[in-house]
Amino acid sequence: MARPWRKRSYWPRVGKNGKRSYAVGFYTHDGRETCRVFPSARHAREWMHDYIAAERRGRDSLRRFILDLDAKEANEAEGGDGRTIAEVVELFLETDAHPRNEEGLAPSTYELYRSVLNSHVLGKPRRAAGSRRRLPAADYAVALSRTLARAFNEPRVPRAWREQMRQAGVTGSTRLRAWRALSSALSWAAGSPAVPEIETNGCQLAKEPAVRARRSARRGGTGYAPATPPRALASWALSPRAVEAIREQILRGAEPDDLLLAHRDATIVSLQYGLATRNQEVWGLRWSSVDGDFAWVSEIISWGRLEHWGKTAMSTRRRTTIPGVLREDLDQWRQTLLDADHPARDTDFVIPGDLTSAEHGVLDPATGAVHLSRAQTKKWGQTRFTPAVRAVAERAEFTRILGATPYALRRGAISLRLRTEDPQIVASECGTSLKMLSDHYSFPIEDLRHCEPRPASVEWRAAREALSDRRMQETSPRRRLFARVTKRQTHSPTCASETTLSV
Repeated sequence: MARPWRKRSYWPRVGKNGKRSYAVGFYTHDGRETCRVFPSARHAREWMHDYIAAERRGRDSLRRFILDLDAKEANEAEGGDGRTIAEVVELFLETDAHPRNEEGLAPSTYELYRSVLNSHVLGKPRRAAGSRRRLPAADYAVALSRTLARAFNEPRVPRAWREQMRQAGVTGSTRLRAWRALSSALSWAAGSPAVPEIETNGCQLAKEPAVRARRSARRGGTGYAPATPPRALASWALSPRAVEAIREQILRGAEPDDLLLAHRDATIVSLQYGLATRNQEVWGLRWSSVDGDFAWVSEIISWGRLEHWGKTAMSTRRRTTIPGVLREDLDQWRQTLLDADHPARDTDFVIPGDLTSAEHGVLDPATGAVHLSRAQTKKWGQTRFTPAVRAVAERAEFTRILGATPYALRRGAISLRLRTEDPQIVASECGTSLKMLSDHYSFPIEDLRHCEPRPASVEWRAAREALSDRRMQETSPRRRLFARVTKRQTHSPTCASETTLSV
């Protein structure tokens, strides 16, 4: 069996907070590759030396060393009760849930689990919402982290922990995420020989639902009044008219030196609306994905990484129809890239990550194409889409779309298609299920409530043509006024300044 090795080519790894760590990779007694992190090089080298000595004595000695059975038996002999739940959760995050492990979690899911477990189970300092300010660890989390793991074989401790979170003011959605993350860790521990003190999942023994059905719990407030008003349906699922108004605002509100990025942003809106894709699916589209009247969703960009597996089993390797309006937008965008001397090969991404500078984006070594980084995908909605929505919402007819996010494009597109198309086809092409369509995507489009159902591509083109006709009607009187003023200035030069001032 191979000796332990440095997990990185250099030591130490310095985190953002300046903390140093030393990772050591090794193989367990049953041949699984994993690693451990130490606070100093001395501790890491001492552990590597002990590992080699145990491995030379045989597989049983190596197993005893890795599982720390000597210390466990000594604790039991002295009346000890084993590990705490914090130690078990840390082991879960490192050996089972980490994305680098076989059958590990997706990077986004792992970060979500790690975040809620750190704050609500492990008792680590938290960050204030919307800022980088550090908050002290929650008292209930600190107390829970010191609880013995064997106490979680019964539902009493998990129930008490959930109630403590509620009394501490933790929102219902966060409580549910923390409950699911802890339940996942306990399910792994119950089936793993590395954690003999946990025999069953105490969270699953709590039969009562984790989310209350009370009206006040559903709306996130007290029994007297809601904490926040419900979001308008128009902002939850965007209509074709709202989509076109947002695209126009993006294009018209751009500065002269920002026209290329504005065209890119408008194309992103068209892509997500026309193909009804998730956010991460837009960034992974290449020009080779556009195949005639259809587009193939085969890659995604998740946390800045190119992945071939999406959120669900049906999300990738699927084909969806390209509306005529989107096809025209894609042709214009590709020509714009070529006119700007930017590559637009079949292997290049439709939304490249290096438009502003070669230093931006992430290079795909296999094809030489550059896709958006994690920071770029995360900031696009906040810095490019949201300002356009706010500007459009200032107009009386679009007031209710305030608060719309890029995902509202997907909801609106699916809802529009369900007006005339077979739900089974919509579910297949949009990478979801019939139940999800019924529960989360089937919304009435308010702008079309009193109209006869028409195909989605027809409604979208009608919205674009209506907006174009409106702009023509608004600009025509201005042009006639400008012509009269110019003619008057030509015939009366001495009164030019007065005429201009009066206008």
